[in-house]
Amino acid sequence: MELLNFPNRVTVELTSRCNLSCTFCPRQTIDMELGDMDMGLYKKIIDEMSLHRPIKLLLFFRGESLLHPNLIEMAGYAKSKKIDNIFFSSNGLLLDEKIADELIEVGIDDISFSIDTLDEDVYNKGRVLGDLKQTIANVTGFTEKCKKRRLAGLAAPKVQVSTIDVEAYRKGQNEFIEFWRNHADVVRVYYEHDDKARIVSEKGARDLEYLSERKPCRKVFTDFLIFHNGDVTLCNYAWKPIHSLGNVKDKPIKEIWDCKEFNEIRKMHLNNKFTGGIICENCEHWKIDYTEKGYLGESYYGK
Repeated sequence: MELLNFPNRVTVELTSRCNLSCTFCPRQTIDMELGDMDMGLYKKIIDEMSLHRPIKLLLFFRGESLLHPNLIEMAGYAKSKKIDNIFFSSNGLLLDEKIADELIEVGIDDISFSIDTLDEDVYNKGRVLGDLKQTIANVTGFTEKCKKRRLAGLAAPKVQVSTIDVEAYRKGQNEFIEFWRNHADVVRVYYEHDDKARIVSEKGARDLEYLSERKPCRKVFTDFLIFHNGDVTLCNYAWKPIHSLGNVKDKPIKEIWDCKEFNEIRKMHLNNKFTGGIICENCEHWKIDYTEKGYLGESYYGK
């Protein structure tokens, strides 16, 4: 693994609030401060990122980004600073026609919607407070807008719809894939993992059993993640801040990226010796960059 001079992907948690209460979500097992990122901190982050292009911005982590009242303004600011690619994920329930049009017009590049199933009973058991019919209507409406724009020669976001390889969703998985291939650009099936980032999907374990020798994870050499209050963590599986790394309110991203504490974590990966109860010790998502596909799970492309 080669350490980049500056991360090439920065994840910014616009909000830690969510409109759903999913039974499988890590939110159910950890204490986390609820709040939104303020515009001043956000602009500080984007301004520094703009000095290190090409770079990708992920506008979500832990919460539902559509809840942030300034989401469109924030995406627009990143575009004005020529951030190369802007991506975010959503459960899709709040995607009304107004916000759909605004997301397209502001120039969001990629959007992923976590929907999981076409079975309303199964959906309601997992995604408490959700509404499957409304979500499907919102997302199919959005994909139709994107298709019309492309036919007119205009830019539109690339749309992904995802599910997880768990028993509850497996029965209707083929139907789910075929339905969304008619609407989305990509349908993803992710392997299930536990709160220690270990892959618990039986299919995933079989597919990856050839990767038995632990290798370094790319993410600590390429990615940077920031919570809404400016705290920093290691990756999208580490839902608690690593306070020893610092806070971007007090230090630039570059200073934290190069700090002794971060480099010690990288050495742990290179030497395969983890200390301090760090989540990396048991995590299996390091395997992602050692697969032939370059990702975990399955992808099915739109028709």
